Amino acid sequence: MPLVTIEVADTVPATTRFAYAEAVNAGLVEGLGMDAEDRFQVIHPLPADHIVADPHYLGGDRRDVVYVRILMVRMYDAETKARMYEAVARRLEAEGVKPDDVFIAVTENGLEDWYPGARGTR
Repeated sequence: MPLVTIEVADTVPATTRFAYAEAVNAGLVEGLGMDAEDRFQVIHPLPADHIVADPHYLGGDRRDVVYVRILMVRMYDAETKARMYEAVARRLEAEGVKPDDVFIAVTENGLEDWYPGARGTR
């Protein structure tokens, strides 16, 4: 059950922000093999001058960075996460985000660190 935070400039239209959220979810489903309904996202539109990214770090050409922070249970190996990164970036690119403008960070914890608010067992 990843908790995803997407941070973009407030100049990005709301419909585009939601398209980005759809793309991120689809990339998680594809890359991690998770259920499409296992979707928990927060979209933060920020003033453009509050989003800072070096335009050329590691040889990039960044202009309109989309930050994607994923908090998830530690259960995926490095290869699976690499597939997820590629799938998310590819799907965001289909929505008009240049690959250089995609920045994904994953934080992992244990299943005992989650309370999903649902009744029943996990």
